[in-house]
Amino acid sequence: MEVKHNYTPFLKFKVNEVAGLSALSTELKNKLTPFFDFARKDGMTRAEFEKNAQACCKKTEKYLKAFPYIFLDSFDIPDSIAVPKSPNCRVIIDAFSEIEYVPVLGLDRAINHNRTIFDAKAANEIISDKVAIRFQAEEFSSFDLIEAELLDLVAEGSKVFSDWVLIFDCRVCIEGNRMKLATEIANFVSAAHKAMEIQQYIIVGSSIPSSITDIAKPSDESIVTRTELDIFHATQSKVKGIPLSLGDYTIVSPLYSDLTLPPELLLSVTAPKVFYAFENYHYIARGGRIKTGGYGQYDVICEQIVTKKFYRQAPYSWGDNFIQERANGIGVKNVTPSTILKPTICAHIEYMAKNYPN
Repeated sequence: MEVKHNYTPFLKFKVNEVAGLSALSTELKNKLTPFFDFARKDGMTRAEFEKNAQACCKKTEKYLKAFPYIFLDSFDIPDSIAVPKSPNCRVIIDAFSEIEYVPVLGLDRAINHNRTIFDAKAANEIISDKVAIRFQAEEFSSFDLIEAELLDLVAEGSKVFSDWVLIFDCRVCIEGNRMKLATEIANFVSAAHKAMEIQQYIIVGSSIPSSITDIAKPSDESIVTRTELDIFHATQSKVKGIPLSLGDYTIVSPLYSDLTLPPELLLSVTAPKVFYAFENYHYIARGGRIKTGGYGQYDVICEQIVTKKFYRQAPYSWGDNFIQERANGIGVKNVTPSTILKPTICAHIEYMAKNYPN
């Protein structure tokens, strides 16, 4: 089975996101190469990041061995927690020295980020011969403006890495600027393709903002157009003969960060939400506050989903089967805001990798 659009899911490196990947079909696991960002948390210290990275390495060894490789990035971790001469990427290098992962460079990173990765590869502390460069919208708006810096970076890195991936990270996408972004990415890809040898171009984005209430109200259903998919296909149409790869942030906003509210307050402000992808849309169903409406609202939402024409039925994926079982009243434990992620991320990735239309 071929993965459609050479799809790459971008995820936060957290328990339920890893669980969602572990529930994928074996066939998909052998084809996909997931991208992980370490999630930031208010007040995080360097020691806490080191502990988290070590825990994530153990999760990788236990649950992610079937994947050919993974991407790892400390993009969301604040540079302020780094120690002198040891950027945050050093934590990943130390924790994952025996795991094949693709490190991620950038033009806007801490001053010694890229150099640390090159030196680690030269010292055989990084297994992969593949490396990625992640661009933000302000960087890929003009190839000419960053050409010299980019070519210098690739020339230096090519002494130790042989395969290069360029990632165009659109973050949260706004419908009004989708054609502008598509044109800029297409122009950048066309220029980069002539200037250097690149093995893969990934376009990634999301239509999920940091606050879900911006797109889906409590106790309601919403259909949201996935603008990131419009950007990808518009770029495809402008770039002839250069294969592009599709990425998305699945059902978690790229702007997500761990909440630090006490559990009793969290239940007062949290309403259930369930995402389900079809065609180029997100279906989003929300309940009322968990403190008053209870966890059973998740089962009610699952009952709603299985009646929809776009529901792909229980055999489609482990996640779809989970939704059907909850709709049928099967399951002893309550579904929670965290445990709903495993089945819904699984269902999303299975669909995007196998059947999302061209």
